[in-house]
Amino acid sequence: MLADYETLVQNLVRDDANRLALQDIDDAIALALLRYSKDRPQTKVEDVTPTNTTTLPLPNAWEADFSALKSLEYPVGENPPEYIEPSRYSMYQDPTAITIKLIDAVDAARDVRAAFTIAHVLDATHDTIPLADREAAACWAGALLCDQLAAFYSGGADSTIQADSVRQQSKSQEYASRAKALRKRYLDELGVEEKTAVAASSVAVVTPTDSRGQARITHSSEYRRSRTYQ
Repeated sequence: MLADYETLVQNLVRDDANRLALQDIDDAIALALLRYSKDRPQTKVEDVTPTNTTTLPLPNAWEADFSALKSLEYPVGENPPEYIEPSRYSMYQDPTAITIKLIDAVDAARDVRAAFTIAHVLDATHDTIPLADREAAACWAGALLCDQLAAFYSGGADSTIQADSVRQQSKSQEYASRAKALRKRYLDELGVEEKTAVAASSVAVVTPTDSRGQARITHSSEYRRSRTYQ
């Protein structure tokens, strides 16, 4: 449970000066839980009743801004199971709700079995993280806290005594190195690669003039027109 993670994370970080409050540790664990949930989400299975022959409502346990649809079984109960091809359905959002649109009609009186992802839960009474992954999740929380301590010691040296300043910088480097090592342990334990922020798509709005209203190209507009008609 949460208390077990608090102890494990404290042992990994080794904050001997007690710079971290318990709330700092809990916040880091919450962020680690979110990261772990993205890397190893739970799979939930729920039968949904079609709204009509080509529309399915989202499952009741669907988590907004997190869940992703993994499969749709239809008809339910076949052996072997039969699934609707992913290319034959898509998520659809209208002004009031998100639904699942089917290309091929189904029997509106027969349920469709949906498998989808949900986040893990970790609190005082619930822990859905597998025991084998507990240390990995704690490592990510520890890395976040070590980053905080590295930043604290890096910017907190306000002493005129050179030896104190050197000790502060050494502490900062130590925690930065520990953060890197803990983050690597998490990635290695789960066999995942570090995520990088890459936009799926973007739209660039090109402004033809700068803030003074002049052309952004090196040459003036008059120069370019003169070159164009030569």
